[in-house]
Amino acid sequence: MNVSILGPDSNVLAVGLMSGTSADGIDAVLVRIAGAGSATRVETIAFESYPFPDGLRERILKCMDTGWVGDICELNVLLGRTYGDAVSRLLKSAGVSPADVAFVASHGQTVYHIPRGQQQACSSLQLGDGSSIAEMTGILTVTDFRLADIAAGGEGAPLVPFFDRLVFMKPGVRRVLVNIGGVGNISLVADGEPLVAFDTGPGNAPLDLVAATTDPSLTHDPGGSLAMKGRVDEALLAELLAHPYFAAPPPKSTGRELFGREFVDALLKQWEGRRLEDLLATLTALTARSIANGIRSHLPRGNAIDEVIVSGGGIHNRTLMGMLREALAPARVGTSDEHGVASDAKEAIAFAVLGNQLMHALAGNLPEATGARHPALLGKISLPYSGMMSGA
Repeated sequence: MNVSILGPDSNVLAVGLMSGTSADGIDAVLVRIAGAGSATRVETIAFESYPFPDGLRERILKCMDTGWVGDICELNVLLGRTYGDAVSRLLKSAGVSPADVAFVASHGQTVYHIPRGQQQACSSLQLGDGSSIAEMTGILTVTDFRLADIAAGGEGAPLVPFFDRLVFMKPGVRRVLVNIGGVGNISLVADGEPLVAFDTGPGNAPLDLVAATTDPSLTHDPGGSLAMKGRVDEALLAELLAHPYFAAPPPKSTGRELFGREFVDALLKQWEGRRLEDLLATLTALTARSIANGIRSHLPRGNAIDEVIVSGGGIHNRTLMGMLREALAPARVGTSDEHGVASDAKEAIAFAVLGNQLMHALAGNLPEATGARHPALLGKISLPYSGMMSGA
């Protein structure tokens, strides 16, 4: 049954929204998307990052740590309204009318992720009510991208590899796309080779928590300046790299549940009385080396990578990027900005593209990346009142 909303020759404006595991705010991007599937063409029109209102980030992080159902219930609507406000602000700054936008695609805020084999059911929960976004903006809204893949036997992650293959495939070049958000993840994009993608382990999340311990006014290690002052404890680093997650074969995914508050609190207790800059340097090295080890251990011919293209908040951490370049030498390590895709906007753009797939009734997951049994239509649609037929 063909249930596509857009025709094959569509050329539309769309908004993509992303708020990552680090919960540092909302990335909002306005794009023009033509076509679908392998013929998709996407152009960035405008991009903005909006910090969460005072107190909301703290509530998100608390919800991740405690999971109280009342917080989850309220945050779902509060985040939906906040996302709706971000869309309105973006369109106003871009001088675009909501009536000219075909859809909004919002990833939502991940507050819990359960990979396969850890509990009775694999699941993933992203908050940010689509009906609230649609009501505030008057625009059809696509949300909840992960559960269709999970229903098909996958882990619901990673989903960005669809975009990576679409945009970064280059004949004769073996590329690895690395995103460093709260967690790290990679995609092998090589012409004529199967795509391999998975979460490598911790990204910025542990670094943010330790940085906040050194100074409660900090939400992250600015530019990696604190880690730069520290020394890597190689013994602790070796112990951390022995975690069974790193040796597990893909497909696999993880989150703050494994490398978040509990992980950091245990390390802080073990580290009591020692310089926090040294712990931060060690955890920064853990992120860099787990990414490098994931490439070499779990990708076909992982030692024969031509180019590594990094995106996400981690690119602003100069210490982390330096460690990553050292760990991946002699492969060239650059950023997606050098390829025309803004590093900070990349995931928001990717979910706009995935929303476009659903609007064309086309699959958006890659089963080889998520472990799903088959391709799946990702996302759920919330219609604004203005988009509905009036009843009696």
